[in-house]
Amino acid sequence: MDNATPPEQLTPAAQAAPAFSGVRWNGWTLTALALVCIIGFFVAQTVLLIFILLRDYPDFVRYPQELLRQLSDPSFELNLLTAKNLWVISVFSEATLALMTIGLAQMAFRATPAQLGLGRVPKSVWLLRGVIVGVVLVIVSSAIDAGLKSIFGPHPQPQAQALAKHHGAFAFLLDFMSVAVAAPVAEELFFRGFIFTGLVQRMSPVWAMAISAAVFGAAHLEKWAFLPIFAIGIGLAWTYYATRSLWVNIVAHATVNTISLVIAYTFPQYLK
Repeated sequence: MDNATPPEQLTPAAQAAPAFSGVRWNGWTLTALALVCIIGFFVAQTVLLIFILLRDYPDFVRYPQELLRQLSDPSFELNLLTAKNLWVISVFSEATLALMTIGLAQMAFRATPAQLGLGRVPKSVWLLRGVIVGVVLVIVSSAIDAGLKSIFGPHPQPQAQALAKHHGAFAFLLDFMSVAVAAPVAEELFFRGFIFTGLVQRMSPVWAMAISAAVFGAAHLEKWAFLPIFAIGIGLAWTYYATRSLWVNIVAHATVNTISLVIAYTFPQYLK
């Protein structure tokens, strides 16, 4: 039978561990709910972006042609993504993704937060390992990115360019909350706690890592960043499978994003 076991019928050990074993989650349901979560995430981003556009440029309602002309200019999007606007879009869309993941997993599979990887916070030494994993993943992904640049030339990423235009301590704080707090929590819940867990129940860990990492890379919608993000996704999936704790993953993911954020503020020319 391919249905979830109710939490009350699980042993304490099973309730406090990721749902890697035992009764499998239904595969078709998992796929459908993953699509619903992704669609919900992008709908939230789109609604917030429209809200910001109409708030900052109310005349676009009367002059839609001017809006289309402005949107065709890449610099317009970069100027629109101020630290405050990026914070609004990131925090609320990532919160949507996290809440949908937890809620739908609970409704469809009776999955507890612990089965999604959010069990007891591990000891500080394990969290330190998360930092080390994050540093290693930055080195690996940077090497891949450098290789792509040497073959195909520079390919700046829009969000990185937007971060490079931000200045000041308050802007850094907002960006840190966006990319180093909200994004790691929500994305680890969805891509590792939900998607990877569902995959590793029915295939080898290697294939589950590869497929979840491919989904992770594709979801960022940046073709030149796919391979570096894919490599990061492999490392994060391996970390989760090895440690059985999403908290370690969140620390590792936050470390990757924090290093990228510091580079954007300190060496903005590197991102051009």
